[in-house]
Amino acid sequence: AATATATAAAATLLALAVAPGASRVYWTEALWDTKRIGVLSYVSNQSWEGVLARLVDPVPPSGVVWGLGVLAVLAVWAHRVRCAAAAGDERAGFALTGVAACLISPITWVHHLVWLIPALAVLVDSGLRPDASPARRRLLLRVCAVVYVLLCSSVVWLWRFDSTGVDGFLGSNAYVWICLGLLIALPLRGARSANMLSQEPYPARIP
Repeated sequence: AATATATAAAATLLALAVAPGASRVYWTEALWDTKRIGVLSYVSNQSWEGVLARLVDPVPPSGVVWGLGVLAVLAVWAHRVRCAAAAGDERAGFALTGVAACLISPITWVHHLVWLIPALAVLVDSGLRPDASPARRRLLLRVCAVVYVLLCSSVVWLWRFDSTGVDGFLGSNAYVWICLGLLIALPLRGARSANMLSQEPYPARIP
């Protein structure tokens, strides 16, 4: 956190020195004008707030409901990242952070979902581990392939003109459901081995 804060401060001060006029406009005007970004209910917004906006469009979504959803996502994220840290799986912790960021950001355009790539890498790595059973290997690699194809297919655009109804709710928010699934179920390195050891409290007999 200290490194990220110092880097952001240094980059901001450097930009101020190089382009003081543009920096002034950004920090005093553009940053606070949220309408310039786009419409929250636009189908390309695959965040938790995008889901709410499409549900109540054209009425603005409730800030309270959005905030409660963000807190819930952060609670799940904190728990899973602590588990990842305990298992020594920093890559999974990094991937989970990227997934959570996509969910809690007020606007997550589809190209921001590049932050799901680390999670896909974790899925592949988990599926190719030597201790993974054939069934687990097939499951993880197939899930990764399906998710990758869906993310590349722009399937949410099928509902760009009408996101009403059950199919609209499910289809127009498809990438949000993927993010939630990854946040909840992304495998952690070492978790399976620990479970196997805990299920065998006594040494195996040697014939």
